[in-house]
Amino acid sequence: MMSVDAYLRQVQRGLGGMDPHVREDILKELRSHLADSLSANGGNVSAATDALGDPVSVARRYRELYGYSSSYRLLFYAVAGVVGILTVPVLVAGEESVFPYFLSSIFVASEFVFLIWISVMAGNRAGLLAGVWGVLGRMAGLGVAIAANRESFLITADGLGAFLLVCLLFLFVGWIPGKARQAWQRPGAEL
Repeated sequence: MMSVDAYLRQVQRGLGGMDPHVREDILKELRSHLADSLSANGGNVSAATDALGDPVSVARRYRELYGYSSSYRLLFYAVAGVVGILTVPVLVAGEESVFPYFLSSIFVASEFVFLIWISVMAGNRAGLLAGVWGVLGRMAGLGVAIAANRESFLITADGLGAFLLVCLLFLFVGWIPGKARQAWQRPGAEL
């Protein structure tokens, strides 16, 4: 049998990354609900916690409802922007060094996975904004590459087309998984 405090600690762990004020309100609401349930069923803690459901599922439903805090979303956007810079195929090109093309493709794949994760976990709007930051990082990386290699920099039409296509894909990949999750999600128990 799990105590009310142990149940609430598990829920609190699942609410990590949420705004602290929202998290505290949720825990107060759950504590109040559990107290009412305990008084109604003669102090049976198992019945009270079972009525709410698994603490991990309860935390997940609240996270879906309220999302991540703004500081976490800003961190997501910053990471997407930095990784976006690294996706530019040629950041340094000269007689002795060329930023390896295969390495930039690893960063592109990493950015796609990260954007999908953000879109699914934090919602399609956060995913789209992270995609925008990825594109901005990509544009900044291209600007740095052009500025650093003015004499020898060459942009072909195919290269520019591929660059812009990947930029559009960042936006698409940041937005679509969250929308698909919303459409495919089964209606859950109301909190």
